[in-house]
Amino acid sequence: MHMDYVNYIALGCSIAALVLSLIACARVGKFVKATTDTDWETLANLTGDIAALKRTSQTLNNRLNGMNKATIPQEQIIQQMLQHQNVEPIARGG
Repeated sequence: MHMDYVNYIALGCSIAALVLSLIACARVGKFVKATTDTDWETLANLTGDIAALKRTSQTLNNRLNGMNKATIPQEQIIQQMLQHQNVEPIARGG
């Protein structure tokens, strides 16, 4: 009785593996067909475009990180404000 379940599970796994391998073969075939016209110049252009996109995204990330990061911690700024509130103004005579 239990061996029947094992056989059915093995059969199901085999069919699933066959279907997945057929899907993978179809995807590889589609990729090969799509890249048959690609020459070295096109590949070089794509590489340059990817490098430009990478530099742009790094620049944007650096700008965003700079906006989020304060050079002086906020607690230190608050402490300085509290200290300066207790300072009396200098009286200048004339």
